[in-house]
Amino acid sequence: MINFLLYIKNFFEKLFQSLASLIKVLLMSKPMDKLPIPNHKNLVILGNGPSFKNFLTNHKDFLENKDLLAVNHFVNTPEYTELKPRLYLINVPEFWKEDVEEDYRQKRKKAFKDFASKTTWDVDLFLDNGAKKARYWKEIIKDNPHIKIHYFNPTPISGFDNFSFFCYKHGCGMPRPHNVLIPSLIMGINMGYKNIYITGADHNWMQDLYVADDNTVYLTQKHFYDEKTARPDVMKKEGKGKRKMHEVLIKFVHAFKGYWTINDYAKRQKVHIINITPQSMIDAFKRESL
Repeated sequence: MINFLLYIKNFFEKLFQSLASLIKVLLMSKPMDKLPIPNHKNLVILGNGPSFKNFLTNHKDFLENKDLLAVNHFVNTPEYTELKPRLYLINVPEFWKEDVEEDYRQKRKKAFKDFASKTTWDVDLFLDNGAKKARYWKEIIKDNPHIKIHYFNPTPISGFDNFSFFCYKHGCGMPRPHNVLIPSLIMGINMGYKNIYITGADHNWMQDLYVADDNTVYLTQKHFYDEKTARPDVMKKEGKGKRKMHEVLIKFVHAFKGYWTINDYAKRQKVHIINITPQSMIDAFKRESL
């Protein structure tokens, strides 16, 4: 009897989530352009975690004969012109909002200036559909013929697997995109790669999270390009203010839970996701050591 009641409860929860997601799709999602055709059957997602520096030092040859997808502020590093990634994805909503703090404005402007000046090879750049409303970045890169823009729908989708996976496959949305790896994986799966390798995805944020005496929550977000200079800072919400501890943890929960959903979706599409990041805190994907 208890199992039956749990089944009924789970069924109606999934039904409600599916209906809510359908409404979000109708209100928020836009038609998707045709995705680029892969050059190779394997994709490597270049995460910006601290471990990526060691990966480049010891395993750079692993990147040969594979398509590369870089993310967020990778363009600001010398490695961008060194590795020349064919694919690039930005998932920073604050890049497109007007009501954000000045540091976001400076960082986003620098990113697109670097795109415009550094990119001398063809790059498919993926941006969420919120970027369509912003004009500043279009003016910056408009004269670079090597950058081709693709938009994706960051609409959060949940509910029955068949419904959710149908939405993912047709670009209507994805699991809650609380970080850049989630849309990167969805794009990689939908482009038809057979194997997707993840590097630089340390995800060990918990060890750098603490609460100060005034109850302010601080997190030191370290990347391979600023590991020694990164300083504790509040985690802002939509480019301003500061998150409370439960808000920070909920953000983490959505990300880690989303990986399990993506892994199930990848299996349905016959795509293998392999995490090659040493000591990564992600527990959803197959692990391999180089």
